[in-house]
Amino acid sequence: MKDTIYVVSGFMRTGTSMMMRCLQAGGLDAVYQEGRDKMNDKFGDDDYQPNKDGFYEMFRVDYQQPHFPRMYAGRLIKCLFSGLPTMVVHDYKVVFMLREHEEIRQSYEAFFHQELGMKKNTYTEAMQESIDLLHNRKDTHATVLQYRDVVKNPQENFEVLRNNGWPINVSKAVSVVNQDLCRFRLEKLTVGI
Repeated sequence: MKDTIYVVSGFMRTGTSMMMRCLQAGGLDAVYQEGRDKMNDKFGDDDYQPNKDGFYEMFRVDYQQPHFPRMYAGRLIKCLFSGLPTMVVHDYKVVFMLREHEEIRQSYEAFFHQELGMKKNTYTEAMQESIDLLHNRKDTHATVLQYRDVVKNPQENFEVLRNNGWPINVSKAVSVVNQDLCRFRLEKLTVGI
């Protein structure tokens, strides 16, 4: 397990930062650049911080290093869905986060103040392609989770990860889930606005 690279993936605004925070609390050694958190200052204000607890991301140049991601053996990283096809052969455990497209769209637009360029059918196809890619890799064990399910029942979902070989303390991972930060819930949204 010391050589396994643990990866949180998914589309933007699908709870990947929350998952990183939880897995780090659960005992995994997470790699990220705190400088990425400046996006809260750039895009947020007193009323809305896109990721109040941090983004848990690296800079683009980090992903372009010649030994990425092997240099992070035994550690936890975030690699959004578009970076998955470029990951070299290694031993990976990936948790892939999904979320309703409309929730993503409204969260994205509140964050960046611009339209999300990916329509629902394109999003659905891209996520399925990413999941298929992960399941077809012999060096990868992927677990697919719904953001809302993790927020609603974190104990069950982190137990799924532990049972799939993630070396985490489930109670500690669960302890940092903040349901209040799941702010764009379909049942409270006006679709299309």
